[in-house]
Amino acid sequence: MAKDLENTMIDNNIYLLNQISAETTNGLIMQLTQWVNALPITQQNQSTPKKIYTPYETIPGNIPVLNVWINSSGGNSVQTNSMLNMFYMASARGTIIKTYNIGRASSSASMIAVSGTHGYRYMGEDTFNMIHYGNSKFEIDHPRENEYNNINFKKHLKAMYNLYQRNTRLTKKELQKYFATECAGQLYADQCLTKGVCDWVITNDGRFVNSVSELKNQKQR
Repeated sequence: MAKDLENTMIDNNIYLLNQISAETTNGLIMQLTQWVNALPITQQNQSTPKKIYTPYETIPGNIPVLNVWINSSGGNSVQTNSMLNMFYMASARGTIIKTYNIGRASSSASMIAVSGTHGYRYMGEDTFNMIHYGNSKFEIDHPRENEYNNINFKKHLKAMYNLYQRNTRLTKKELQKYFATECAGQLYADQCLTKGVCDWVITNDGRFVNSVSELKNQKQR
C-alpha cells in the first residue's frame, strides 16, 4: 500500500497503519466525516438491549458497520480524539464499530482499539495492545502557560482513566501503574480477553475464541 494510503478509508473500512499525526490523519478524518454525514439519523431506543452478533453470524444489511484495521504505534492524542468523536457520532446513528488489531495497537491506537462497539473488538493471537499515559501534546510558549498546561495535563489523565475504565475491566490501580512514566502495559491476547480489552481473539488456526480457556486449548494442540 502506498505511503499516502496507510491511514485512509475505503468504503466502510479504515486502515490505521501509520503513526497518528495531523499530516497522516487529516485526510482520514475528512473521509470519516463524509461517511458519517451520509448515515441516516434514526431514533435510538436506549432501553432495548441490542443483539450482539457473533463472528459466525451475518449482521443485517440495514445496520451500518465500520471496520477499523489497526497496526499502529499511536501518536497525537488530539487527532485520536477527533477520530473517537466521529466514532461516537457514528454509533449514535446505529453503526457497529468493529476494531481489528492486526499487529499492534499502541498508545493512541490502543485507545481506538478498545473504543470499538463492545462485542466487536478483535485481535490476532500474536498481536499486542500497549497502554500508557502517552503525550498530551500541550506546548508551552510563556511562563504563565505552565499553570494552564498543568490543568490540561490533569484533564488529559482523567480522560485516559475514563476511557479505559469505560471500555475495559482494568482497575484504577492497574491503570495507575501503566500511566506511570517508567512503566507501560503491553498486553497480549490472553490478558486482553481477561481484562476486557478485546472481545474476540482470532487464533492462528483461523478460529474466533472469546475465552482464555479456549485460547489455551488452541495453544496445546
